[in-house]
Amino acid sequence: MNSDKSLGEIIGDNVKRIRHERHITQEKLSEKSGVAVNTIRNMEKGRWPSAHTLTAVSKALNIDAKFLLSYDSDQMYLKEELQSKLNQAIEFILDKPSSNLYSLNHVSDRNKK
Repeated sequence: MNSDKSLGEIIGDNVKRIRHERHITQEKLSEKSGVAVNTIRNMEKGRWPSAHTLTAVSKALNIDAKFLLSYDSDQMYLKEELQSKLNQAIEFILDKPSSNLYSLNHVSDRNKK
């Protein structure tokens, strides 16, 4: 991202990028967040959102609001999402060790081919 952008533009770019990555329309994000679609459009154009809007949109996108405020949110976001998925996998394995290890070995063997 360009460091010459205002924080409002950074937030808007991040919302738009994450929304596109998740294949969510502005209308669907409006529905999920309870924020008017025009407010989301304005936010994506760089208008500074209220704290309520920022919180509602981040919750609807299932991310921490800090990712919307950062120049390098894509890297931070991906790192945290990867950590979350690893934690879920570890919990899954620990819940049912014997059957899950077989499944993981089976998937690993298929990936080697």
